[in-house]
Amino acid sequence: MTDNVDDEFREIVAQLADLDEDSLDDVDVEPPPVQQAPPARTTYELTSPRSWSPGPEIDDFVPPPPLPPARWPSTIAWSGIAAIFTGVVLLGGVILGWLAGSWATPLGFISMCGGILVLFTRLPRDRDAGPDNGARV
Repeated sequence: MTDNVDDEFREIVAQLADLDEDSLDDVDVEPPPVQQAPPARTTYELTSPRSWSPGPEIDDFVPPPPLPPARWPSTIAWSGIAAIFTGVVLLGGVILGWLAGSWATPLGFISMCGGILVLFTRLPRDRDAGPDNGARV
């Protein structure tokens, strides 16, 4: 191969010029398939929103059964909520300068972490089998 691209191109063209038309007649070329005409265009009637009318009334909706009444959080859950609230109040008091940071900061931090741990341990450990993947509202 040569380094010059123009020389390579000239060689390729010279090789193509050596081919005669008789050698191309031996190739079986199928004609391209005949394309059918596209379907006739569908015309739409331009209407305004005021000319719209609803379809026939279908009254087959059956409402789902009502949900059971909500349960109140247990005593353990309330203690977790109270611990988080206590931690927020203690840390807020330290930030506002109402409480001494030497004892209120560690106590507030431990209280918040404990409340969060209590609430996380109350979460369900398994999911219900079904299309909602255990999601609960």
